[in-house]
Amino acid sequence: MNIKQIKHFFKHDYHRLVLMTGGKTTPIDLTNKSRLGYYQNVFNVVSITIAEMENTPRHPYKKIIVERFINHNRLQDLEPLIGYRHSATCKKINEALVCFANEYNKQINII
Repeated sequence: MNIKQIKHFFKHDYHRLVLMTGGKTTPIDLTNKSRLGYYQNVFNVVSITIAEMENTPRHPYKKIIVERFINHNRLQDLEPLIGYRHSATCKKINEALVCFANEYNKQINII
């Protein structure tokens, strides 16, 4: 996945996924072939991916994904939360999206 695809996923698909699954993580069940089972597994992988992301003052990737793309905070509101100025925050957002893509691919390969 590239940055555009990840942004599109969080903007258009993530909240639908939460609504369909009830927002609850469950163990991944590859034997469940139903449509709801598929969406539940996708939600679980995304949740695991977010949980595995780095969240340090130098690399606040998890906080960026949660605050910017899940909670839909404005860029101006995100800057004081992570402690960076505008241009550095924009760079950190792109880094967070790349980190999410890398972690997601790792999780998919494990399954």
